[in-house]
Parts: sequence; structure tokens; C-alpha cells
Amino acid sequence: MHRAAVFVLLAGVLALSAGGPAPADTAVAPEVIHAEALYKNGDYKQAVSVLTAYLATHPKDTGALVDRGDDYTALGNQDAAIADYTAALAINPYFAYAYASRCESYTRLDEDQRATADCDKAIELQPKLAYAYRVRAMLALDRDDGQAALADANQALELVPSSAGALISRCRAYILLKRFKEAAADCDSVTQIDPTDDFGFFYRGRAEIGLSQWPAAIVDFHAALRLDSTDTNAYYWLAIAQLSTGAYAAALADVDRYIKTNIDDGDGHLVRAAIESNLGNTAEARESATTALRHYEIVNDQSKAAKAQALLDALKAKASPSPSATPSPSS
Repeated sequence: MHRAAVFVLLAGVLALSAGGPAPADTAVAPEVIHAEALYKNGDYKQAVSVLTAYLATHPKDTGALVDRGDDYTALGNQDAAIADYTAALAINPYFAYAYASRCESYTRLDEDQRATADCDKAIELQPKLAYAYRVRAMLALDRDDGQAALADANQALELVPSSAGALISRCRAYILLKRFKEAAADCDSVTQIDPTDDFGFFYRGRAEIGLSQWPAAIVDFHAALRLDSTDTNAYYWLAIAQLSTGAYAAALADVDRYIKTNIDDGDGHLVRAAIESNLGNTAEARESATTALRHYEIVNDQSKAAKAQALLDALKAKASPSPSATPSPSS
């Protein structure tokens, strides 16, 4: 989440426009301003410390509570974030941004029903809160609903045209809808708005794969990994792009990096099987395809299991000697 100090300043205005009471503390305290600066510098732990000390004597400052919730969100502590957003809403139940923020935390915990309710409430209270539409778009993407995600991303961009987060959401929606040229254009914009945002490069790479632009995809996945080397999904898609250009050794190294931290994902093993097959390593390819099939059966993904089985059948046929060379057992 990219928090803006403006939300603290506008908290009272938003509440009044929704017909509810303003927060208890409408002025922004120096401690809160300091915490905002720490947040923008990525010093989330120190921001939490500053706000915790401040809230000990100003427990009803809803802006400070939501700010600390945002810090916890950035630190990955969604339970603590939700507790702060909930405390703020207990004081001011008309604080739209607090609902939208809690929506995001619930989204990250895969509590989609609660998240949807909070985002809907935020939009009901403040129909022009772009952040709420952007988070609701994330929810739609999580359930692979490209049309709903596109509608909310479009609404967010109508309100804030330069929102990199909303552009990424729309790029992802376009990818789901197989509208790859539009997806690539949106992610182009993200890389220009914020060249340090790895998602812009990652999802542009995904769009380029949809367009069969393999070399461009390889460049973008490498760029994404330079910005965030922990994003193992980039290794998976990089392996697919490398495989498609015939760079099998590089593809194998990349997919192995992916599998190392995603060992239960059948997709990684299936891609590995295809790479090994192209390298002429039939036995290794059969082993990877068998592993992929086992994982697909565990999660009951019949469509992908059929693909793994088809590859296994092809590999068995490839490995079998010709009938003229060796008689079959039935002959």
C-alpha cells in the first residue's frame, strides 16, 4: 500500500461529507507527520514506534491509528493492521479510507468476504476514493474475474489517472482477458511512472509472453528480478520465455530456482519436463512430468493432469525402441 498524508488531513472532511462525525483529533500532530516521513522512507518499524508512543496519550486519533495500520501492512503484519483499522472505525465508523485499508489487509489474508464488504462500504461512503476501487480490483483478480477487475481499475484510473497501482491492476485484468497489447501499454506507463516498480516489468513480461514476444519478455523478467530477486514467479515465466527461444540450459536453471521455493507447484515441474525433453534428457523429463502429474492429482486439477499425462505418453513413446529393433513381449 502507498499511504498518502493527504488521507490523514482529509479524514474529517470525508467523514463530514458522509454525514458522520469527524475524528476526535482533526489536527495532524508533529509525531504523526514524522511517522509519515518515516513511512515514505521505508522505515516502517520506527514509524510504528513513534506512533505507538503517540497513541499512548492520544488513543482516539483515528488518523494515527490508520497510519500505524498502514505501517503494519507494509511490515506484513495484517492482524495488527486490522486491529488498528478496526479501532479507528470504532471511533469513527464513517472513515472510508480505514475501510479500504482494512479491505486490503483482509485481501492479503484471503478473507475475501470481509474484504469485499469493507471495500463496498468504503465506496458507499466515499464514491471518489480511488484506492478503494483499486483494492477491490485486486480482489477480483484473486478470483480471476477479469471483467470486474477491469471495471474497478478503470474507475480508479478515472479518479487518479497516474496511479501506478491501478495501471498494474488493469494490466493484469487485460492479461486475464487476453488483451495483451492493452496490457503491455498499461505496464509501459507503469515503468515510466515508477521505474523502481518491479510489477510493471513483471506484468509487461507476462503480456509479451501472450504476444509471443519472447526476447522482450526475457529482458523484462530480468529487470523485474533486478528490482526484486525474491519474486520466484519471475523465474517461472523467465524459464518459459527462455524455453521458447531455445535457450534450454538457461531455462532449466531458471525453473529450478522457481521449483526450489515452489516445490508443490505442478506447473514448475511440467515446464521442467518440457525443458529436459528439449535437452534430450528423456528420463529426467519423465521424472518431472510424473511429479507434475502427482501434484495436479493432489489438487484435483484434471485439465492440467491431462496435459501432464499427454507429455508422459509422448515421452514414453519417444523412449521406446522401434518394434523392428526389439520384439514386443506379446510377439
